[in-house]
Amino acid sequence: MKKLLIALCFLCLGFTAQAQEQTQETEAEKQARAMELMAIKIDMEIDSTIFTQATPNMYVSETPKAVIMAMVLPETYENGKAKLTSKLPATFKVTQRKEKTINGVNVMHIEGSSEAQGVTVNSTVYFLKRDAETCIMFMGMLEEGADQKYVDAINTAGISVIKN
Repeated sequence: MKKLLIALCFLCLGFTAQAQEQTQETEAEKQARAMELMAIKIDMEIDSTIFTQATPNMYVSETPKAVIMAMVLPETYENGKAKLTSKLPATFKVTQRKEKTINGVNVMHIEGSSEAQGVTVNSTVYFLKRDAETCIMFMGMLEEGADQKYVDAINTAGISVIKN
């Protein structure tokens, strides 16, 4: 699970490293901007009876293993959508990928699974426009075979990010 989280964090940092258009910004300025955006608190409806807050935008469950996290990325919606279509890790097996409208908001929605340390983890990703230069990425990851209440809690959190 830790390896999967690390891989997903690198994926998100990859988005931020390539997110900004070619300008005179230095690499340090780009990284500072990305860190500033990732620190923005995102409102989510979290079932606190099954998830514990790890950081302002990340919630975890130990048994079963589950993670909910969201972040603001310095990425246009169109560029991010293109990356989510073409640049996912090879270990992530996509079961569903489509753009759809939820609560009047266009979102890229991806579902899939990956394996880490012999455990299959099912993931849900929502990617939506925040403004002209930034987007919000929501990720919910859950150990395969977990009780339906965890699936429902992840779905509720994801939809709440889109509503807010």
